[in-house]
Parts: sequence; C-alpha cells; structure tokens
Amino acid sequence: MALTDLAIRHARPLGKAYRLSDCHGLYIQVNPSGSKLWYLKFRFGNKENRMALGPYPLISLALAREKQADIRRLILEGVNPAEKRREEKRGGEPLYTFESVAREWVSSNVNWSAEHSIALFSEFTGSNNALNAIQSGSRASGASCAADNPLLLQL
Repeated sequence: MALTDLAIRHARPLGKAYRLSDCHGLYIQVNPSGSKLWYLKFRFGNKENRMALGPYPLISLALAREKQADIRRLILEGVNPAEKRREEKRGGEPLYTFESVAREWVSSNVNWSAEHSIALFSEFTGSNNALNAIQSGSRASGASCAADNPLLLQL
C-alpha cells in the first residue's frame, strides 16, 4: 500500500527505528529521536544498495517519489546512482592516481636536476603500467573489488 502524507505525519517514534514502505524500494525510516529520513533500496550489478534521499518534511512525499523515479531511470540506463552521486559530490575531480602523486612528488623536489627528475618519473610510470591500467576505471582502484580486476592479481 502506498504511503500518504498523513500517515507519515502521524508516525510516532518507538523504542527503535522502523520503516514505512511506499513502493519500488522507497521507504521512510522513523528513528527513536523522532527524525524521519527517506531512503531508496535498489539493486545494481546484483548487489543491493541503499541511498539516502533526505529528511522529511524537507523532502516531501512527492519529491521523494520524483527522486526515486530519477534514480530508477539511471539504473535502466546502466548508470550506478551511488557512483554518480559520489562523482557529483567530488565536483568531477578525479581521485588521486599513482601518476598524479608521483608527478607532484617529483616536481616538489626542486634541488634535483631536470635530468634526474625526468629519469625518476619515467622509472615510476614505466614500471607501473599495470597500476595505470588498474586505475583507469571509474574508481581510483579501477575495479569495485580486487577479484574483479585480473591485472591486480598479476602483481
């Protein structure tokens, strides 16, 4: 049965947190402190995920349903909504990669000659082709877990 705004407003806190379900994984959690938070439970890549949508009444029932529909569209397009949210929070800046840290470290040592810096940097990048391949994924580690990436197992 779908939730109503009246049912949400009349939900009282109990001794422990409980959930009031709407539909398609959308639910509101009523905490013992009295706070009410929207969550969406979804599956992506055969893994169950939970995403917070915000507090009630700041996020109304209608707005929570709109957010749910947007997230479901992303899932149908093959986009992981949790990863998309992380990228938006970061502002699109990539995480540190081995190459970026090595480049910064070599450039911070001003007492080295240019030839020494170039040789050292090329040694770092040349011997770490496997690391660069691993880090080319959407995460800095490249894969969601070590077992997903055969290059990591070769190191």
